[in-house]
Amino acid sequence: MTERPPQIWITGLGAVSCLGNSVEDLWSAAADERTGVTDGLGRVPDDIFMEAPANRALAFAVHAAREAMRHAGWSRLNPDDGLIVATTTGFFLQWDRAFSEFVNERLPIDEFRRDFLNQPLMQLNVALGKALDHRGPSTVLTSACSASTQALALGAMWIKQKRVKRCLVAGVEVICDLTAEGFRSLQLLSREPAKPFDVARRGINLSEGAAFLCLESGDGGLAAVSGYGFSTDAFHMTGPHPEGHGSYRAMNQAVRSAGLRPEDIDWVHAHGTGSIQNDMSEGLAVKSLCGEHRPYVSSTKWLHGHSLAASGALESALVVRAMHEGFVLKTRGLTNPDPQIPVLHPKSDLKVSPGHVLKNTLGFGGANASLVLSHPRTVRA
Repeated sequence: MTERPPQIWITGLGAVSCLGNSVEDLWSAAADERTGVTDGLGRVPDDIFMEAPANRALAFAVHAAREAMRHAGWSRLNPDDGLIVATTTGFFLQWDRAFSEFVNERLPIDEFRRDFLNQPLMQLNVALGKALDHRGPSTVLTSACSASTQALALGAMWIKQKRVKRCLVAGVEVICDLTAEGFRSLQLLSREPAKPFDVARRGINLSEGAAFLCLESGDGGLAAVSGYGFSTDAFHMTGPHPEGHGSYRAMNQAVRSAGLRPEDIDWVHAHGTGSIQNDMSEGLAVKSLCGEHRPYVSSTKWLHGHSLAASGALESALVVRAMHEGFVLKTRGLTNPDPQIPVLHPKSDLKVSPGHVLKNTLGFGGANASLVLSHPRTVRA
């Protein structure tokens, strides 16, 4: 008899965002319909840490990691535990200003080279590992906005393959001048809180923060990571396929790997950035996947902004909390749905308990990733 692979459970959540320094703050903001976006950006207030930290990325990461571990009842990380961090910026702030000064010929090349060469993305993992006294397997993923969704899937794979016993998975991001100016040059930023799926949507809100999730096998948890899927459509460097072909493949693979059918999905938590192209492409992909079945589709980026590589982890934490509370969240900021996007938008937060939620993400270069998160009552023993 073939041994069934172990079920992977999310057992702990931790978050730092522009809405506060805990998952509870994130959830309270959703309940109060309060955005953390100011002047188009979702910055983490310095007073969360009493004073501006010397290294914002590491401060976010350590705080959120410890919250998740406390929530899961983990007193420490063991040598057979894994650590996976998703980021696109890492310690970017440590040389962001130096880069600007160098480009404007105000900093000698030797000084810039020293700062630049000492800030690889893996340094965040190294510093976090030291802070948590972690000595087990560790890696970093930096596949644009889909990175932490991929990291959650990779963590589940590591446990199933018995590479690790448990896994701490994270997305960490900081707002940097270079990142903001890059998005501004692409005309993707909105000065107002984003309006996902709205006919008047104008762009995204960059944000920062961290979200950590504890994964382990066993008899139960907050929610199960029951399926995952990936695709790379490579249609354009920054834009998705206009008909959502890549996103469709990732979502379809996630649903099938969970042993489900599209009609089993109760809620699609969309990437839903508020950009013209993303929302249209993603809506068409959901329609292609689900056909006549119309699950609720919503985005929460009006609340917390778009934290790039951290977005999948942050939104997964919010989804798990919503599942635990028995809610499907509406799309804040959506007042006039675009009639060309053929999905079902909940008009208010719905007091219903979703059994299976499809968490979808899209990234630059066509890096798409999706997860199926399942309520414990739906998971077979």
